[in-house]
Amino acid sequence: MGRCCSNWSPTGKRLCALGSTSALCVFALALGLVWPALIWQIAKREFVLEPGTEVYKNWIEPPIDTYLELYLWNWTNADAYLTEKPHLEQLGPYTFREVHERVNLKWNDNDTLTFQQRRIWYHVPELSVGDYETDRVVTINPVLLTVGYALRNEPVFLFYVDGIIMQNDLATTPFYDVLVREMIFEGYDDKLLTSLLALIELLPEESRPPIDLPPYDRFGWFFGRNGSETYDGTFTIGTGKDSVYNTGVMRLWNGANATDYYRGECGRIRGTTGEVWPPWGRTLSGTPPSVSVFAPDVCSSVTLQYAEEMERYGIDGLRWIGTDRVFDNGLHYPETECQCTAENVADCPLLDNGAMDVSRCKFGAPATVSYPHFYLANESYLEGISGMEPNEKEHRFEMELEPYTGVPLGVRAQLQVNLDVKQYGMTLLKGIPEVMLPVLWFRQTASLTEELADDIKLILILPDIGVYVSYALGALGIIGLVLAVYFSVTRWKLQSPPQPVEAKTAL
Repeated sequence: MGRCCSNWSPTGKRLCALGSTSALCVFALALGLVWPALIWQIAKREFVLEPGTEVYKNWIEPPIDTYLELYLWNWTNADAYLTEKPHLEQLGPYTFREVHERVNLKWNDNDTLTFQQRRIWYHVPELSVGDYETDRVVTINPVLLTVGYALRNEPVFLFYVDGIIMQNDLATTPFYDVLVREMIFEGYDDKLLTSLLALIELLPEESRPPIDLPPYDRFGWFFGRNGSETYDGTFTIGTGKDSVYNTGVMRLWNGANATDYYRGECGRIRGTTGEVWPPWGRTLSGTPPSVSVFAPDVCSSVTLQYAEEMERYGIDGLRWIGTDRVFDNGLHYPETECQCTAENVADCPLLDNGAMDVSRCKFGAPATVSYPHFYLANESYLEGISGMEPNEKEHRFEMELEPYTGVPLGVRAQLQVNLDVKQYGMTLLKGIPEVMLPVLWFRQTASLTEELADDIKLILILPDIGVYVSYALGALGIIGLVLAVYFSVTRWKLQSPPQPVEAKTAL
């Protein structure tokens, strides 16, 4: 067991060999138990949102590209709307690279961070289908529809405003026929919108009709958003300094912990913004819980259900998906009843399952959100139109995370914007088909790069290095202990003390 023990007595050799091998086994056991916890304590410092940490670096300057794919629905038979069911043709995708910039950062005393974000989109022609500059789209006039919807319960105002529209030719058709680029980012110069904004501005506040129009002189679904610091609102999230499990978790939006757009849990600010997630470390066991992503586009959170394990670039992760629960409205899942926006709860649900009312979030327009092509929605939405082809592979909402670090491995967030088309007492809308009309849908994608995957693999293997070393040391210790026992039994036997010799008595 070593030269230092070679000249020792058998008892000393036994004690030396058994003691040293036992100590090696104990050290290996302690290393295996303590090392992962030690590495986790060190790693947690990098999971805090503060300058100098890896999480903050990747949040302030995202290392992966995000893309936005926009699809518009073209009403191909709009000229026959009085006699034919609307047939819709999908245009796009018109693809844009999306850059996020965090601005106006403020660290608060309660371990939270308040900021605004500027999203900038750059058109990527090589990833697009169609010509973004010259393609045209025909759809319902959203401003006209918004006016009718806002005044549906105000007959006096409705009669007055409708008369102004018709007498002054502020609109002559219930449709838009505009360039795709105008319908998305550039905006369309709408005479009805500018005239109503000017009219409302002239009226005393107490005499103004209850119309909540967008504060722009042009209409476009993304008009005023490209490069805006304020459009998405003001976020307050946990930094993780108090507890790593609070990293990136939403606390406030626009200074409040709930919105008044929805009741109860549906209005509560929860989840993350989708880019920074708290790590679970080694604490995750059993079926993973659901996760929530706060989406300012719908003024609410989208809660995803755990689906399955997955792998990307050799990293094991978990996948969550959007199910029919997201837009249920209380029909099949009682906890989703709070999505209903009826003033009287007894009137709920207002909508069939599969579409969620976001009218108060979208400047009073009769807008709803659903999955693209009404995937997982009630059949009633598909019956009034044609052209939809819902498909799970193409239209499922997905989020993938590496659970130990909380790093997103991939995201495929996709939603569709629809308008609840009705006549609403407007002259120009007489005879319009009463349908839930899709106008656009978008897919936002981001995926881990192979380079970033290598960095994550290094973090993931660190807790196991000590365990592997402990296995090796433990194996050596056990082998040494077996040898020590063997030699103790066979070669280092305890010698019996010499027996006194009895003197022989002479006869």
